[in-house]
Amino acid sequence: MSSTSMPRPERSSIMIVAGEPSGDAHAAGLVRSLRECPGFHPGFFGSGGRALRGEGVELLLDVTRLSAIGPVAALRNLGSYLSLFRRLSQEAGRRRPELAVLVDFPDFNLRLARRLRARGIPVCYFISPQLWAWRESRVKQIRRYVDLMLVILPFEEDYFRRHGVEARYVGNPTAFRLRGISTKSATSRDSSEPIVALLPGSRKREVSLILPVQLDAAAALLERMPARFWLIRAPEISADLIKEIIGAWTNKNGAPLPLEIRDEPAEALLPRVDAAVVKSGTSTLEAMLARVPFAMVYKLALMSWVLLRPLVRPQMYCLANLVAGGRVVPEFVQREARGERIAEFLETILKDASQRDEIRRRLESGVERLGVQDAYREAARSIVGKFFKGIDVES
Repeated sequence: MSSTSMPRPERSSIMIVAGEPSGDAHAAGLVRSLRECPGFHPGFFGSGGRALRGEGVELLLDVTRLSAIGPVAALRNLGSYLSLFRRLSQEAGRRRPELAVLVDFPDFNLRLARRLRARGIPVCYFISPQLWAWRESRVKQIRRYVDLMLVILPFEEDYFRRHGVEARYVGNPTAFRLRGISTKSATSRDSSEPIVALLPGSRKREVSLILPVQLDAAAALLERMPARFWLIRAPEISADLIKEIIGAWTNKNGAPLPLEIRDEPAEALLPRVDAAVVKSGTSTLEAMLARVPFAMVYKLALMSWVLLRPLVRPQMYCLANLVAGGRVVPEFVQREARGERIAEFLETILKDASQRDEIRRRLESGVERLGVQDAYREAARSIVGKFFKGIDVES
């Protein structure tokens, strides 16, 4: 891949493309850091949501409402995606931005990267597709159409470089945000019963599928030992949806659980619990940063799983395990996501302090690998240093 560098125009134009809410938030952080580079005053246009709009980015379409999990759900929004693709492609051709920054959103953005390369527009990709987990063949597209890959998981830099892609680890936004998180032991809490946190996710569909499994695990654990449960509700999920799922589960299973719905941020609550059951994804990094022993659980709709399973590499799914470099915490995925099995693990670690301490020690090694650098600032420095001349990125 050739290095792309160009003289800086009076006012640079950058196209930035984000999809779901998390990508929108990361893109906004990057835009903010790019504008903080001394003497650099770019204009931005593209797609995203509320966060990018708040940073003054000209949005061609608010796409965060289109986020979907799995191929079946994505088909419902296919027409909107195609319309957005055409609009972005046309605007890129008309405005000729000096750079396109694509943020996550891989099924859409990898196709867009190809179109942009055909128009001679350099491409930087921030927050890479998880090719190390599934559909690894897409690395060929990245090698061909992406000039610089900025990654937020430390092992990804070496992965992409082995495949001939210029890649840089810029730090992890979650690790930077939670760098001062308390790791006070839950054993100092005034409570005779252990507290287990349940984190079912931040998308309606995944919460509907995963929360019942977590409630099954809570009920199975209570048959073995006393415990209390905190259900940590993500801001994107309404309290009504949570109550509806709990109500349906209770009607089916009988007695209600000793469960509190907590609306505080996960980083404020996780250091105060003894264990957790966490949905796959960034939440597992939050649990790792709080050094909380946890079980990862994930479940897709059956048809989505049938379609995706042949594309998944048979290895670890949990980000915390991948960062730590081994299976530190158990992973309960699809058929394995059963309450009884999760409860067995919870009982073991809640009754055995030595096992809890060992898990915490191994999670700590993952925290050290993430580091504490500001990912948005480092990404901005990498972008300006590679694609624009005349900017002092050391300032």
